[in-house]
Amino acid sequence: MCKVLIITCHKLDEDNGGANASKGFIHCLASLFADCALIYPEFDNPSAFIPSNCKLYPCHDARRKWQKGLDMYRGVVSGLYAHVRKHLQTHSYDIIVVDHSVTATSLVGYLKQTGARLITIHHNVERDYLRDNGKERPVTFRYPYNYYARKSERECLLNSDVNLTLSKRDADEFASWYPSRNLHLHSIGIMEYRQIADREFVQKPRGRTFAITGSLCYGQSLVSIVDFLRRYYDVLHKVCPDARIIIAGRNPSPVLSEECKGRDDIEIVPNPKTIAEVVSKADYYICPIFAGSGIKLRVLDALKQGLPVLCHDVSVAGYESFVDKGILFPYSDTVSFEASLRRMLCSEISSTEIYQSFRQYFSLEAGAERLRKVIQGNNEE
Repeated sequence: MCKVLIITCHKLDEDNGGANASKGFIHCLASLFADCALIYPEFDNPSAFIPSNCKLYPCHDARRKWQKGLDMYRGVVSGLYAHVRKHLQTHSYDIIVVDHSVTATSLVGYLKQTGARLITIHHNVERDYLRDNGKERPVTFRYPYNYYARKSERECLLNSDVNLTLSKRDADEFASWYPSRNLHLHSIGIMEYRQIADREFVQKPRGRTFAITGSLCYGQSLVSIVDFLRRYYDVLHKVCPDARIIIAGRNPSPVLSEECKGRDDIEIVPNPKTIAEVVSKADYYICPIFAGSGIKLRVLDALKQGLPVLCHDVSVAGYESFVDKGILFPYSDTVSFEASLRRMLCSEISSTEIYQSFRQYFSLEAGAERLRKVIQGNNEE
């Protein structure tokens, strides 16, 4: 029986893109391998998020603040470092899965020495992610973290037996760095960690309410939404004079509130209990994010509610097939925005069709099958 160890740095009880993507992969791996173990940052009630057949090895980071600061400059970016090394002294595995390359900071060489096959899940391209979001960290923390995060990404790329990315765009970016190396890259996408129920929607004429969601205090979200309001808001109202916009998410920045001041057709919903409840009130969804890498999980919020999506080119990554199906409408500037908006408003695709396409590709079963084929294919190389 194949023994698998999954190591993640994500706090799995949180409801955000990184944590939810990690939970999807953990559930997929647990469905493919009967003997799975998981090392993760400790939190209460893990049974709510982690498959029951996983052996759990929670890591409690008891380091003091000054120790964490000192360790950061030594390449120890989390409490997982010592925990993983100690665990592997008494446990052996056939496959070790690193969930997010930063998890393996200063550990890649040690993991390879165990003789296990190494699989790395790259949630994004660190260079791009840190460029667009890293400024939120204190300078004294930012520089060592950014350095070691990029270093770990390179080491994972060069030493992993399989490198998984969430989008083809990220896989192509990594391949361009080392054109003479076979990095065993596979674009795997993402998957829901919970079962997706079948659902039928009552078909009715769509109104003119647009939803935008995200962490409203966070670098790439805030900058992109403010840019949308300054550059595309007028175009939206030129095409759709009665448009109404709902902007929902965590901790709206004063910058966003100021930008929306005096615009009575914009409603800001701070810290909603559920994003689904807010998005379900809309007729269309807009994803204006033009920064970062990886896959923008907020688009799933729209697909789950059967909404067509007007989406910046950068955020199309991982959803290319939905463009072909006439569900997602990309834009890159004001001209293409207007053209895509008009096409979307004329679209007759039903909410049920959109939901079924989401279910077909992003279900746990579909993700597990994609992952099985990748792992099986690499076993045969």
